[in-house]
Amino acid sequence: MITSSLKYIDLHIHSTHSDGSFDPIKIVRRAAERKLTAIAITDHDQVSAFFEAQSVQDQYGVEVIPGIELSTILDGYEIHLLGYLFDPNDPEIQQYVKIQKVYREKRAKAIVKRLAKLGIRVPFALVKAKSLNGNYGRPHIADVLVEEGHVFSFAEAFQKYLGDEKPAFVPKLNIHPQHAIKIVKDAGGVTCVAHPAINISDDLIARLVDLGLDGIEVYHPRHTSSQVKHFSDLAQQFGVLKSGGSDCHGIYDDGGMIGRFPVPLEYLEEMKIRAKNKSCT
Repeated sequence: MITSSLKYIDLHIHSTHSDGSFDPIKIVRRAAERKLTAIAITDHDQVSAFFEAQSVQDQYGVEVIPGIELSTILDGYEIHLLGYLFDPNDPEIQQYVKIQKVYREKRAKAIVKRLAKLGIRVPFALVKAKSLNGNYGRPHIADVLVEEGHVFSFAEAFQKYLGDEKPAFVPKLNIHPQHAIKIVKDAGGVTCVAHPAINISDDLIARLVDLGLDGIEVYHPRHTSSQVKHFSDLAQQFGVLKSGGSDCHGIYDDGGMIGRFPVPLEYLEEMKIRAKNKSCT
């Protein structure tokens, strides 16, 4: 937890507009309680939370910047890219989130059908009630499986049915990283690869940089201290930005994640400089 007088940020948070359990205003309030200077709500393939959060940023004294987590795939590797500082009203951004929202509903219904074939009846109305913004994700289905007594825990729902390659798994609509990078760039923003320690090799990061990637997420809950140093050094080696955040999903991680890591404000300041230079170019 942050205790010093230095200024810190959290650039990886999820809200009820995707698979988080905190609404955008609650996130801003929690960020203020943890004395953060700025945050980005990076919902999966959705930007709507930004507008709600931005409406209270002056009230709580926390800058809210546009953010999104985009789903991409390259050579069979699922890669999440974090977009920042773009125009959330950009037509191409809005078209992207619209397409993803429609597909996510189709995907959720397909998962429910697969569960039915396994003898597990999950009324889609219950799943719909969990997704307050209509941006469906597997966590919403997992919650229903727990509440309906089909599994004992959220983790078991993924281990038995919803996880990758499990019986009820249905893949996301992933696009090519170059396409995602272009969408964000054309809207005036920058992109960083999310939680690279999970499944992204240094060689793959180098390829992403060649495709126009702007930065690397250095701080993340699943990064060890040695990995934080490694990715920080790698960012310097490639001459790209650094990012970081809690990847908070609300009650799914006990709600104590926001502001947990000392992500310095200078990371955001450097992003703003790069975004400004790119727009001028």
